[in-house]
Amino acid sequence: MHALCVVACAAVMLAAALAGRRLRTRPAAEERLRRSIAISGVIYWAASNAWWMWPANFKLEDSLPLHVCDLAGIIAPVAILTRKPWLRALLYFWGIGLSTQAFFTPTLEHGPASMRFWLFWLNHTFIVGTAVYDIAVGGYRPTWRDFRTAAAVSLAYLAFILLIDIPLGLNYGYVGNTTPENPTVIDKLGPWPLRLLPLTLIGMAMMFLVWIPWIAAAKHAGRRSARGMASADQLQSPRSDARG
Repeated sequence: MHALCVVACAAVMLAAALAGRRLRTRPAAEERLRRSIAISGVIYWAASNAWWMWPANFKLEDSLPLHVCDLAGIIAPVAILTRKPWLRALLYFWGIGLSTQAFFTPTLEHGPASMRFWLFWLNHTFIVGTAVYDIAVGGYRPTWRDFRTAAAVSLAYLAFILLIDIPLGLNYGYVGNTTPENPTVIDKLGPWPLRLLPLTLIGMAMMFLVWIPWIAAAKHAGRRSARGMASADQLQSPRSDARG
């Protein structure tokens, strides 16, 4: 079931990215697609949170939209709609760097018969898929400034969420004094609160790792540009055997 879900989610993300790339030569059509994705994301985010807040479904430890993926779920549509640099940075680093973890170690406790199952996969598919779309179609390329922005906001989020988790005994952001029932990397990090340090370092490392390919790509592009300029200079230089 886990494998089938991952394959299905990946297929949806790939289909959206390919559709957007085919429309890049028709900017108006691509913009309509992008707006449709963003509007659908906002509607889904509102509907899913309404479901979680419904009295019959509400649980203080689960229902508040305070996980990183909950916040990324609303950041994603706003980012591709407004193209604000700091929002695109959060979408990339929280989407590709952090939310992809859900595909490897899902914290689900219910199967397809439960609405929570579908909300979990839909939410993470939309977040990661929107980040992929912004790269493949929107041409987003993370910079050092983007990484700093995402790191600073992540640390601010950690400080904020601990102020909620500690007094209420909750585990939003997975930094509280409990662990998910399903196995995750958190189980290997030792007791709370000592595990907060390696957990934070792992989160930062994951965001840095998804930035490394773009560092290499920028250096490669710089070398190609330098070679191209050198070739152009050689072609334009005066001949040494010019007539007097």
